[in-house]
Amino acid sequence: MSRIVWWEIETPDPDTFQAFHGRLWGWTFRAAFADTELGADYWLISSDGETLGGLQRAANGMPPHAGTRVYVEVDDLETTLTQVEAHGGRVERARTALGGDDRWFGTAQDPTGISFGMWTGNPARNL
Repeated sequence: MSRIVWWEIETPDPDTFQAFHGRLWGWTFRAAFADTELGADYWLISSDGETLGGLQRAANGMPPHAGTRVYVEVDDLETTLTQVEAHGGRVERARTALGGDDRWFGTAQDPTGISFGMWTGNPARNL
């Protein structure tokens, strides 16, 4: 698999981000995932009616991740998270559901501190 399936931006000031990029690119923002495990302020970014990615408010007291977070589709999320740690990375967020029975993700950092995400439509497998 290994295809990019999502990107998102994290900022401590999503209101300013939305105002700036809305004016600059014509992007629109729609609140999302409020009733899921994500537990964060989150917006879907759209252009011409097509969803492009996501915007998330940085957690209180935490600096935002610089740049854009890319999500790679994986078949087995838990195995991939284990491989991240085995190769010297760090798991930031274990499997998290976004509602329904086909949307889960996790995030990690590589050994240089770059954050990336993994996305799967598959339920957790027994380890």
